Amino acid sequence: MTVMETEELTCELVVKPALYMIEARLPAALIHMVNDYIDRVRDTAGDHAPFLVGQIKQNARSAQLTLDLKEKEPAALASVIVDIANEYIKQLGLHAVIAAHDMWSVHSYAGDYNPLHDHGGHTPLGLSSILYLKVPPVIAEKPAVAQGGAPMLNAASGNCDGYTQFVWGATGMRDFSLLRPPSQQYVKPDVGKLIIFPNWLLHRVEPFFGEGERRTLSCNMDVTFNEPNWY
Repeated sequence: MTVMETEELTCELVVKPALYMIEARLPAALIHMVNDYIDRVRDTAGDHAPFLVGQIKQNARSAQLTLDLKEKEPAALASVIVDIANEYIKQLGLHAVIAAHDMWSVHSYAGDYNPLHDHGGHTPLGLSSILYLKVPPVIAEKPAVAQGGAPMLNAASGNCDGYTQFVWGATGMRDFSLLRPPSQQYVKPDVGKLIIFPNWLLHRVEPFFGEGERRTLSCNMDVTFNEPNWY
């Protein structure tokens, strides 16, 4: 009698992490407060476009606006985002001080887009965030994307129009058949969804075509470790 016949054979798929992100859902009241604030300051806020790569210019209302972290509403939102970022760092078993250092809103209309880029910061490790504040119907009606998946793009479906794409490695058609894990992720905008990620992570926004405003808010955070992080 062989070992195979006398002992139970067990196995499991071991997945090695390639990227850490955190996703949260912010309360509708907070989103309403932030949108009201942006609407109030929209015509007087500073232009953040000189510091960004976004090609946001197709509409008279297209804009990338600096939000003042000294004002009540941006400060309140930054506090919430930093709290979630602290949870992100804590779940990785690390200890750090996190501080928001800039915040801006992006007002996109049909044809506007954001090319592939990453974000800077004042510390070796920084975190960035994207908060979806308004989503046009033409994007909201599109199908959701499974975690780690990509939308079906054949037949000129337009299923990625207006989506955010994160890229952390080379990606090719043969990856799945070669058992390579995904190294990109499309995220469908959804009002209230907040994503926090390391600021080195490349990301882009595809253009959309239809009526309405796609409004997002981004916040960059510095991360300072308050003790050695040995592994």
